[in-house]
Amino acid sequence: MTSIVAEQKKVWTEDELAALPDNGYNYELVDGELVMSPKNKFEHEFIVQRMMAAMLTHNSGKRLGVVLGSNLGCWMSNRNVRAPDISFISFARIAEFEFKPKTRAFFPAAPDLAIEVVSEGNTRSEMTARLRDFFSSGCRLAWIVDPFEEYVEVCRSPLDRTIIGAGGSLDGGDVFAGFAYPINDLFEADWS
Repeated sequence: MTSIVAEQKKVWTEDELAALPDNGYNYELVDGELVMSPKNKFEHEFIVQRMMAAMLTHNSGKRLGVVLGSNLGCWMSNRNVRAPDISFISFARIAEFEFKPKTRAFFPAAPDLAIEVVSEGNTRSEMTARLRDFFSSGCRLAWIVDPFEEYVEVCRSPLDRTIIGAGGSLDGGDVFAGFAYPINDLFEADWS
């Protein structure tokens, strides 16, 4: 008689994830496995910083919530830990989870608005998996920025996805009220 022993996946704690070394990789937890991706390249960060600056400026006048970068760990409902390139979390959701500015924990859900900038190694199926995690964990809107094709995919669910290209504009809708940002401004450098 042969017995089969199933290999158990490591169950990571938040402290273990937070203590991972700063060795040039970004870490996420996906289906019990630690996923490492290399640090971002110049173009990726240039786009992230442009978008983040616009969002911070808009939010400073409206005080809708908090805008955070890719170092924020978010626990998904399936126990994956995702770290969107940019996250917007409304004050209502921050209060719902009783978070304060000095809370020292990963956020226990997806952000209201998750923004991902596609890197060279990202696949469509990977982005769809990220969207499934986000939307099953409370996300209401996601933007996938594709710097290679110069468009943004606006997602209201993993299936409700619209591409907006050159000449179009992002709209925060009821998630990030009053925010509008021209797609062209993401991809055109103004320093030449």
